[in-house]
Amino acid sequence: MIRWGVLGGSSRIFHKSLAPAFAANGHTVVAAPSRHGESMAPYQAMLERDDIDAVYNPLPNHLHAEWTHRALDAGKHVLCEKPLTLSVADTESVFEHAEAVGRTVLEAYVWPHHPRAKALLQLVRSGAVGSPQWGTGQFSWPMDLSSGDHRLDYRGAGALFDVGIYCIAPFMLMARRDASVVSANAVRNMAGIDLTMAGFVDWGGGFGSSFHVSFDAPVARSMSLVTSEALITVPGWHSPGPLGPSEVLVERRDGSVETIACDGGEGYAAMVAHFAEVASAVAEPVFGRAESVRLARVLQQLHIASAH
Repeated sequence: MIRWGVLGGSSRIFHKSLAPAFAANGHTVVAAPSRHGESMAPYQAMLERDDIDAVYNPLPNHLHAEWTHRALDAGKHVLCEKPLTLSVADTESVFEHAEAVGRTVLEAYVWPHHPRAKALLQLVRSGAVGSPQWGTGQFSWPMDLSSGDHRLDYRGAGALFDVGIYCIAPFMLMARRDASVVSANAVRNMAGIDLTMAGFVDWGGGFGSSFHVSFDAPVARSMSLVTSEALITVPGWHSPGPLGPSEVLVERRDGSVETIACDGGEGYAAMVAHFAEVASAVAEPVFGRAESVRLARVLQQLHIASAH
């Protein structure tokens, strides 16, 4: 059982997804303070408690690196919301710190922990559908752009940092290598923050993927993949994955169609269980240092490419 401290008791994602996930695993939330006005003192006081084993960090993105370092300094393991940080350098620094103090840091990326995602990754990695050639991912919805939401300014830093992981990382996990070329365009607000971004990532080896993320488009959350042997469709929202039974559709080049049945699952609960195993040194992370640094590098490259 892990005793958790939460940096930000008012966090929506904490209340909606992580609190139930902790409970499902028999973990305890010991403290979930909120800041006092602009004062972060309640967070630091929580880190100084000796009855907390791990910290969940859902703070605005620009605070992820600082408060993950502070939690590591206090001897806590850290599960940090995505994006882990806003730069490659900060992401590498966080993992170097964690390794130096013998603690676990993981980026809270839920998709790989769902049974359907696991089935899809296994299908591709097994070679049963040939080599991957082209993937597509989309994640968008019409946000109130006058709301003052932190994702619309430097604190959250835009659509790509917020949801790009869902449209890029699945294909990154299939490729298991750095991107060789990226291109992108963006629509930005007056603060220079991307409200919409669309782009392309060349993963090498004849495999590329496209993405579209937006705070200013109709609701969409889709994913598909073309391989040398099949067209693979993931019905419905691809992330975090359905609670009930679902499927992956495989249309092969000879015209035959296979339906792969997949169990449902609570991806957040599975992610928390996996975090506990990694922190206890009984499992290797499915999305660890190599993957987080690789993703940070791709996101950084896309921001540079879109600034034209």
